[in-house]
Amino acid sequence: MTDLNVAPIDWAKVSGDIWAQRWRDTDRGLEPLQSYLVSAASERLPQGLSKAFDIGCGPGSTTIAVAKACPEATITACDISESLAEIAKQRTAGMTRVRVIVGDAESTAAAEAPIDLFFSRHGVMFFDNPGRAFQSFRSAARDGASLVFSCFQDWKLNPWASELASAAAGRVLPPPGRESGGFAFADRDYVFDLFKSSDWSNAAPLPVSFNYVMGEGGSAVKYALSFMIDIGPASRIVQSLPEEDRAAAVQRMSGVIERHFDGSAVVFPAAAWIWTATAS
Repeated sequence: MTDLNVAPIDWAKVSGDIWAQRWRDTDRGLEPLQSYLVSAASERLPQGLSKAFDIGCGPGSTTIAVAKACPEATITACDISESLAEIAKQRTAGMTRVRVIVGDAESTAAAEAPIDLFFSRHGVMFFDNPGRAFQSFRSAARDGASLVFSCFQDWKLNPWASELASAAAGRVLPPPGRESGGFAFADRDYVFDLFKSSDWSNAAPLPVSFNYVMGEGGSAVKYALSFMIDIGPASRIVQSLPEEDRAAAVQRMSGVIERHFDGSAVVFPAAAWIWTATAS
């Protein structure tokens, strides 16, 4: 199998465990987005006592940043992965207005309603039924509440994914479709339709280009390669290949990574959306 339709992403256990092991690496890669996301979230949270909800909180990095920017807000951070949620719990220990819950975001949000702000760093693209998920969040939102999240733009604008996955497959791969995954929300018109059908209004996407840093220092290439073998579209390709074909795939990936090594770090261009919308 040499395309991206390999196996469902098991966020509750297998994939969540791997991301928990590499959370510092994913944080480094997505760090340039953090200020845009936190700024958009904090601008839309009502002053004074309010309730916010982090969808797919991962290791809690965005939860912590929003909590610091909005000290009066009570934040519920939710993730389906026990491993990632445990890291978030450890990192937020002592933050009395933050609670981390392991579970399904839709049902957890319903129990926490009404909510003034939903936010997420790359955590909304993995629902089996995103239209239903957005409607669930709308039902749990207070009128006038906001939804703020980041997600990746077009496949070709993110060569850390497209070039490396194609290298692993040994051929140029087409973009993934709208199935659950990192690029499910790459199509702006599709996301507009999701908002419209689930009663969110004033949807607006902010395009953000940034540098995705995968490794630094003398061992940056080797480190970045191990990172991409563990996480991302290329990793799923490698894992789907017969054992005898994996070494060649990894070698091709290494060649791509070497081309993006500038002497001090492995840096890929990347592009994301920061979406905002209002509960109608």
